[in-house]
Amino acid sequence: MSDLKVSVVIPTYNERDNISALIEKLSLLFQSRGLQGEIIIVDDNSPDGTADEAEAHARRFPVRVLRRGQKSGLSSAVLSGFGIAGGEILGVMDADLSHDPEAVGALVEAVTSGRAEVSVGSRYVEGGGIRDWPALRRFMSWFAILLARPLTSVRDVTSGFFFLRKEVIEGVRLSDRGFKIGLEVMAKGRYGKIVEIPYTFTDRRKGSSKLKAGEVVDYLSQLMSLYGDRIIRVLQRKSRAR
Repeated sequence: MSDLKVSVVIPTYNERDNISALIEKLSLLFQSRGLQGEIIIVDDNSPDGTADEAEAHARRFPVRVLRRGQKSGLSSAVLSGFGIAGGEILGVMDADLSHDPEAVGALVEAVTSGRAEVSVGSRYVEGGGIRDWPALRRFMSWFAILLARPLTSVRDVTSGFFFLRKEVIEGVRLSDRGFKIGLEVMAKGRYGKIVEIPYTFTDRRKGSSKLKAGEVVDYLSQLMSLYGDRIIRVLQRKSRAR
């Protein structure tokens, strides 16, 4: 049990078929672990009524719903959720049940115990894995990670399932473009230690994937920006050292 409050931010767009089960699973986990938790649903005006479905659970479970007027992207949604979060510990996970709610306990414990300031749900460490992915998508995931590997030692650098102490990102300028907000945190956050917690990613069973060609372009643009920032910081350090 921890005295620290945990805010889990869940971006949604057309996730009505999944959101109820996720809210119930997370709420039960909070209760069983003795956690002060809140679930923040950030919905981008889903036409299927996702926000209404989430709000219907607010009387029974610790749910808050932030409705946005248009589809503005996953990273933007996460940052909007962080902006209203009341917890000292912030977390992010997908709404489609691909991120195992049972793994949240270990991710939170890694941060609340002081073992690390950031914990990442990892598919690519021992004990982790991926279920129901075709070979092409596995290759795309591997290649995306390879491109970002010089930015961090984290093996699952493209993970969207992570928790952190709030101070890790206080005063840090994070880009709201694209869908890899975890990569922004890993590359720019102010932390001493980061740990990877294994879990098995399970492809969605309901609804359709949000991965489109535009997200790939945004990811490449994000990488260019992060590498540019890294080069500038290195040059600045060398300049100060002279």
